[in-house]
Amino acid sequence: METIIDYVMRLEEEKTMNALDVYTKINIQDYLRRPEVKFDKEYSKERQEIRKYIREEDRKTKKMGGVIDWGYLLNAADSF
Repeated sequence: METIIDYVMRLEEEKTMNALDVYTKINIQDYLRRPEVKFDKEYSKERQEIRKYIREEDRKTKKMGGVIDWGYLLNAADSF
């Protein structure tokens, strides 16, 4: 199982988006409330890209047999 540190390090290595900009409290809560693609059209282009990125990372993690610790990320987002 991938640890949260490994997960964040993987995001930083990929450098497609800055993890600190993506994993804000509002983006995480928004994704968790309505993760389906059909809701993306209700957001700005920037937010659509963020949602797409989070969804893809969530899918990759699940495919590897892991689970993203959303609670940890939400608590960490409070400290930034």
